[in-house]
Amino acid sequence: MRKSPRLTFLLLIIILTGLNSIQAQWSILDTDTTKHVPYYLTQKFTVSEWNASNFASEGEMKWFNEARFGMFIHFGLATYIGKDMSGALCYTWKAPDFGHGFVPDTIWKKYPQYLEFRDFNAKKWVETAQKAGMKYIVVIAKHHDGFHLWDTRYSNFKITNTPFGRDYLKEIADACHEAGMKFGIYYSQRDWSQPYYSPVDTSLIVEIKDPPYYKAKPGVKKVVPGSDHYKYIDYQFNVVRELCTKYGKVDIFWFDAAWWGGMFTAEMWDSERLTRMVRELQPGIIINNRASIPGDFDTPEQRIGMYQERPWESCTTLCESWSWSDTPVKTSKTLVRMLIFTACGNGNLLLSWGPRWNGAFDTTQVSRLMEVGNWLKRYGQTIYYTHGGPWYPEAWGGSTYRGNKVYLHITGDSVKNLALQSINNKITAVKCLTGGSINYVQSVNGVTFDLAKADNRELSTIIEITFGKQITGMLSRTK
Repeated sequence: MRKSPRLTFLLLIIILTGLNSIQAQWSILDTDTTKHVPYYLTQKFTVSEWNASNFASEGEMKWFNEARFGMFIHFGLATYIGKDMSGALCYTWKAPDFGHGFVPDTIWKKYPQYLEFRDFNAKKWVETAQKAGMKYIVVIAKHHDGFHLWDTRYSNFKITNTPFGRDYLKEIADACHEAGMKFGIYYSQRDWSQPYYSPVDTSLIVEIKDPPYYKAKPGVKKVVPGSDHYKYIDYQFNVVRELCTKYGKVDIFWFDAAWWGGMFTAEMWDSERLTRMVRELQPGIIINNRASIPGDFDTPEQRIGMYQERPWESCTTLCESWSWSDTPVKTSKTLVRMLIFTACGNGNLLLSWGPRWNGAFDTTQVSRLMEVGNWLKRYGQTIYYTHGGPWYPEAWGGSTYRGNKVYLHITGDSVKNLALQSINNKITAVKCLTGGSINYVQSVNGVTFDLAKADNRELSTIIEITFGKQITGMLSRTK
C-alpha cells in the first residue's frame, strides 16, 4: 500500500485568516479516527479503493515536499469588477452548485471584449515569484465561469478572442520554463457556461441546506448525471489533453471540484481515467485530491492544516478575494507565520494573488511579497528542504528539521521559557538565528530553553539546535 494517508491533527485547526470562504479537502482511509474536522471535509476510502487509484511516486513528490512555498495566480473575468472568481460574478450557477452571483449573464459574458491587458508581462510575474521566495507557480486556466485563458480548439469563449488576443497561459508557461520555475495548471471541472454540463440530473434531486446540498427525490434510487453530461465529459477530456500537450512540462495539475460530502464524485468526471491520462501525457506530474479520488496531496483552503505525513498544501489569499480586489492585504507578520506553521505541519503554502484588469499588480501586494522574500533570504534554510517536527506545532509555535539540525519557530509573543518533551539525542550546540543568546538545560525529562536574552524584534524567534545524530521522526504526543 502507498504511504498511509493517516492524519494527525491538533484538537483545533489553526485558522490564520478571518475570511468567509473557508474550505478544505482531506483524503483519508475509512479506518482513520484522528480527525477533528466536519464530515464533509474528509473523503473516506477503503484500503482497496485507495490502492486501486493512481499516484505520483515518492521520488516524483520530492521537489514538492521540499518547496514549501508557491504562487497561485488568480485572474479571470471577475477581475473586471474586482470580485471573487466566478461565484460573485455569474448570476447563473449550475447544480449541484446552488445560488447565484450578482452580474446578469448577458453582462458578464461581454467582459472579454474589454480585455486589453496592456501591462501583462509574464517574465516579470515569474521574477516577482522568485524574489518572494516561491518555488512554483500554479495558474488558473479555467475557473467555474468557463472562460478559457488559453487558445483552446474546443471553445470560442477564450482569451485569444479578446482585444488582448494572445495565449496568456502559454506566455506564463514559457516564462516559468525559461526561469527554471516549476509550473502548474489549475483547471476547474465545474463549468457554468457549458450547455452540456450537468453532473446531476436536476429532475431527480431536491436542494438541502447542508453538504452535499442535494438529495434524491422520494422514490429515486440513484442520482445520475443529466442525459447530455457525457458530451461535457468528452469536451473535458479534450481540453485537459490540450493543457497537457501544448505547454511543455507541467509539474502540477490542480483540479477544483472537491468531494464536499458527496457534492461532487469521481464518476462525474470519470476521474480515474482522466487522471491516468494526465499522468501518461505528463510523466512525473503531481495531481491534487479535488477530482474525488485520493490524489497526491490534500488541499486545505483559507486555513492552515495541521501536522500529517501525507503531503498537503494550504491555498489562501493575499487579500480577501480569489483574484485582485481592493481589500485589505495580509501583513508580513501574518504571511510569515502562516508559512512557518505550514512548514512545521509538514505542508506547503500556495499563496493566491492576481493582477488588475490591465495586467499590472497592486504595488502594496508586491511590497508585501517582497517583505516575505526578504525574510526567506535570511531564514529560508529553516523552511525549504525541511520536514515538520520532531515536536508537533502548539501554541508556542513549531519546529522543522533537516539532518541533525532542528529549527524552533517560536511565534507565541509571550513565551519566555519553553519546556519540550525529551528526545533521545544529545544536543551539541544551540544558536538563536534571529539574534541574542539562548540558555538551555537538557535532561532525561526533556529540554528547557530560557529565552530571556533572545532578540524578539523579528517576526518569530528562531532557534537552531544541532544534535549529535540525525533526527529520524516525530516524537509521541504523550509526555
